[in-house]
Amino acid sequence: MSGERGLDHPLRPAAEADLARLIPHIERLSGLWSHWRGVVLVRDVAYPFSGQKHGWCGISLREDVLLDATLRWRTMIHEGLHSVSGAFSPGRPDPMSRRWEEAIVEQMQRLLRQRVLRAAGVEMDDEVFLSADNEHGYNLFIRALEAHRRRQGAEIEAFYLGLLRADAAGRAGMLVAATRALRVQRWQELL
Repeated sequence: MSGERGLDHPLRPAAEADLARLIPHIERLSGLWSHWRGVVLVRDVAYPFSGQKHGWCGISLREDVLLDATLRWRTMIHEGLHSVSGAFSPGRPDPMSRRWEEAIVEQMQRLLRQRVLRAAGVEMDDEVFLSADNEHGYNLFIRALEAHRRRQGAEIEAFYLGLLRADAAGRAGMLVAATRALRVQRWQELL
């Protein structure tokens, strides 16, 4: 399988142990149960994603990500949040649904990151994460969600937890306004 060195990768036991330390805190803070099966696949640098939660509830993490503490922790929390997401689909969701799922999980990762890390005994200054946060590929979708949240006057964490908890059908209704905000934002960027 392309991008996989196998289940015997030397980084795998530590990656599984670290993720196992994080998941209970993600569950506690989100109020949701994780579907992660306790399996991490370590992928080589040819793998196209930093991390990926699979439909069968295993998680893949790229080798270079595991070797960089900043990427390691933010990616593990991100994938751990996918494992509790009410709308995560084991099939192949349409690209727009996947983008919203990524944006919701990424924003939750940013909101919960320091609490999850502290609870797991990992001390890292949040400043080390800012570059990756600022350059994230789903920031446009996060900005659209933020515009919608502000218009609603919703508290930030409650808003994203509501989206994370919602199943696909429930989330769809919640995202219509954010999709409209995204279209307006793109139109304004063209002007």
